[in-house]
Amino acid sequence: MTRPDHQPPRTDPTPSWLVEPCPPWCVREHREDDHPEDRYHQSQASHLPVVAGSTDTIPMTDSLEAVDVVVRRGRHLGEVVEWLAIESDDLRSLRLLLTVESATALTSALADQLGIDEPP
Repeated sequence: MTRPDHQPPRTDPTPSWLVEPCPPWCVREHREDDHPEDRYHQSQASHLPVVAGSTDTIPMTDSLEAVDVVVRRGRHLGEVVEWLAIESDDLRSLRLLLTVESATALTSALADQLGIDEPP
């Protein structure tokens, strides 16, 4: 018996505009009729509840609110730069775009601030 939420594997042919292989992390479904601005590779999203402030208040805790953020890796077709997007789930209030190199530096800075030893 097939589960109702089960999706069969894609049988669509590769779109003619997709002239490069998908990176191993790409889970985006590419279609022939994708708008040129929507032709990009994207990873599976990671969802994370956080607390963020939207204004410069004193004390800063006066502006904090719960926000669900989504973290994704992506790269537009034909480009070499990969991006890590950290943005609010509603896509309105919070957005941080980092290159992979910047995200690695941020990871190192966070580990340093948290007193976590980085792997060699």
